[in-house]
Amino acid sequence: MAHVNIRFFDDEMMSGNARELDFDEPDFLVDVDDVAGIENNETAWVPLSAVKWVELPLSEDRQPETPTRKVAIRFLDGEVLRGHIDGALQRHRYGIVLLLHPEEGGANGGVRKLGIPFSAVKALFYVREFDPRHPEERGSSDGYLARRTMAPLLDVLEEMDMLDRLHSNGVLSDSEYSSKRTAVLERL
Repeated sequence: MAHVNIRFFDDEMMSGNARELDFDEPDFLVDVDDVAGIENNETAWVPLSAVKWVELPLSEDRQPETPTRKVAIRFLDGEVLRGHIDGALQRHRYGIVLLLHPEEGGANGGVRKLGIPFSAVKALFYVREFDPRHPEERGSSDGYLARRTMAPLLDVLEEMDMLDRLHSNGVLSDSEYSSKRTAVLERL
């Protein structure tokens, strides 16, 4: 078992001991740390399709190499993770594993071993130079919302709930409610 930190698409974080985490498999189990005092969660079954990345432990016997390539990893939700790759990417069936040095330089401090599912990534770009502009000026691909591809049925249920509330509060007439409800259901 390896202690990991998991970041999900909704930016929720979870830490724990992963059982048989393998990016050649679509899911894994985590014995959840109880850092927040929530005593109800013991084990979580985690599908890789819900994960943005997994921070894995660094091997104690491995000395970090000098970073060789600059990369920009663009996620489906618009976030971009920039840094220097240490060594080669390990390709697996459901994702990649890489050692990433911080963007600010190739110093050994801050090196992270990340497992990134393919379902979380738009593309990994090898770049000559990092964008020198301030992060707010760089722009992002906020037009794409990853949650829409991950849970379209939940989005429909949310819209149906909203329509019900608007109808019961008198904002929508019976005919408006009926036509809007039909339009939402036709998207299924």
